[in-house]
Amino acid sequence: MKPTTLREARQALAAARDKANVFLKEFTVDGELKMGAEKVSEFRSMNDEMTELGKLVDGFAAAEEIAASVATYEREEKSAGSGRSLVPNGDGRPARAETREFGTILRENVGYKQFRANGLRGTAVIELNDAEAKTLMTLSDFAVPPTRRAGVVESVQNRVSIVDLLLPGSIDGPSLTYLEETTFTNAAAETAEAGLKPEAALDYTERTDNVKKIAAWIPVTSETLADVSAAQSMIEGRLSYMVAQRLNSQLLVGDGTGANLLGIMNRTGIQTQAKGADPTPDAIYKAVTKVRIGGDAEPTAIVLHPNDWQDIRLLRTADGAYLFGGPADDAPERIWGFDVRSTVGITENTGLVGAFRPHGQFFLREGLRIIISTEHADFFIYNKVAILAEMRGLLAVYRAAAFCKVTGI
Repeated sequence: MKPTTLREARQALAAARDKANVFLKEFTVDGELKMGAEKVSEFRSMNDEMTELGKLVDGFAAAEEIAASVATYEREEKSAGSGRSLVPNGDGRPARAETREFGTILRENVGYKQFRANGLRGTAVIELNDAEAKTLMTLSDFAVPPTRRAGVVESVQNRVSIVDLLLPGSIDGPSLTYLEETTFTNAAAETAEAGLKPEAALDYTERTDNVKKIAAWIPVTSETLADVSAAQSMIEGRLSYMVAQRLNSQLLVGDGTGANLLGIMNRTGIQTQAKGADPTPDAIYKAVTKVRIGGDAEPTAIVLHPNDWQDIRLLRTADGAYLFGGPADDAPERIWGFDVRSTVGITENTGLVGAFRPHGQFFLREGLRIIISTEHADFFIYNKVAILAEMRGLLAVYRAAAFCKVTGI
């Protein structure tokens, strides 16, 4: 019977994963898969089942998040002016206003109109909070008109981000302080009448994450902006993407020094699973188990470098059969029923299994904005303009043990 609730879907998915894990171990000898075509077909059926159940879980979870967000918004509407806790319960904020295209915001902006009227002199600050809320930033996001693009063909870039795996949030100050439960001793036990009750233990560690800024700028002549209609949109789109690409890397591997975010991979308390002699899928499943046991959480996604995901995707048995489907199969980016996010933002040969929601959250302090100005060095007298893209935000990890690195892939 098909699950009809999020709980039923999660239970069915967990049972399917356990069954597939036992099946795979049965045919793994000295780290190598040895099974015939019939067994490969049987495993593919298991993987297809996990994929469908994973999609069902994602759908139920998304529906519950939307319902929670709507309920939160309605409560806040009824009690306007009340404060909001910095530590979220679910989404942590009402639904955003409808996202508008960059071109629309630019044309309607009073400061930018004045900047153009002044002959591209002075400074224009253009707030893009509504236009910013997208994982990927491309020229299409900024309503580039179908005109000549000055002969420019963009270089190939990896456009995959993990920011949408995390809870979204906004913050008004320069930092966020919260308590992480770092000790949980469950001493609960049956107790005889008048007997001594067992003592449990809880301990908390205060964590503080600070807002950090990511920015990039490009100089351009005012003649270019005036004469080449697509130049400005193209430059702003590429600057926006540069900021988003750097944010993706910082969320994963930022070292926390100086102006760097402290990424998930470098958090104190994150778990580690060495691949060793295990096949990579086995090592990933062991990391899943560690998140469930050590982190008391259910993973929501797996992040891998494209080269590492390629090695998994091309796994074959001794007789040459593809374990995750052949070249003609429209196989989804999933393993053990979990979504796989393949990105160059993570270090090669290291994977990350995590319960990104609800145990990680990215807070926007200032959404992406574009600043255009002649007020830099001698730009004014040389008819040059600086175009700057920047944003500010912080990453909070509420339970580090809900994440597990897989090393030696």
